[in-house]
Amino acid sequence: MPSPAGRRPGARRPVAVVAALLATCAAVLVQQAWVPPAGQGCPVPMCLQGASNELAGSAAQSLDKDATYLSSRRVAAIVATGTCLAAVSGVARPARATEEATMSETAIKQATSSLSDLERKVLLEAGTEMAFTGKTTNGYTWDSKEEGVYVSPVSGKPLFSSKAKYNSGTGWPSFWTPVDSSNVVERTDPRDKESLPSFRWRTEVLDRASMTHLGHVFDDGPKPTGKRYCINAAALKLVLGDAPAGDAKQASRRVKSIF
Repeated sequence: MPSPAGRRPGARRPVAVVAALLATCAAVLVQQAWVPPAGQGCPVPMCLQGASNELAGSAAQSLDKDATYLSSRRVAAIVATGTCLAAVSGVARPARATEEATMSETAIKQATSSLSDLERKVLLEAGTEMAFTGKTTNGYTWDSKEEGVYVSPVSGKPLFSSKAKYNSGTGWPSFWTPVDSSNVVERTDPRDKESLPSFRWRTEVLDRASMTHLGHVFDDGPKPTGKRYCINAAALKLVLGDAPAGDAKQASRRVKSIF
């Protein structure tokens, strides 16, 4: 079939390439923080990089051949695609806890030796206390209104401030940001990856120094972060005193859906 007057057959190639790039970008954004288990493919950003490089090569060839036939609309579409691809690299995703605890096993064992069976189960085995029943390792209830800093009972590192605590109605201590993001690790819960479909995977929160379990973080919290750090009281120790104001910059970025 003859091509329309004034248009060469190759002129549509850039549009097809742009569509493919946008589809790739959309697929990655939908998957957001998905990271496949070891041996089952590459992490999304790496997969995207390979796919986008290949498609970008095709786009460059098409642009070289048909540059004179590119309309301003097509150029805008290509620019938008590049912006979308760049945004993917900034999508918040749980950090992998590849680093080991800075505390030695001996120090961790010694620090937890005086804790209760429940507290050790929560901290060392990623257990979960019953809702509305939790107490910190020094006896404060899960819904305590006392001012102070919640620290790790293992490493002693400051984790959460009472000024960032709020009543989520869940029955567990909830915070909208940690005191210092460098003191916590957020990662896809490895137990969820073993037993649940990917859309049900949660983000686990750990004390970075001891790599002991604290709880999970969700994207249904209040402003200004939209985060809910749902933490076991049994994984915390409350140190009374002046509490620092909550710093939204310490919270991980909220994962947003494109829908």
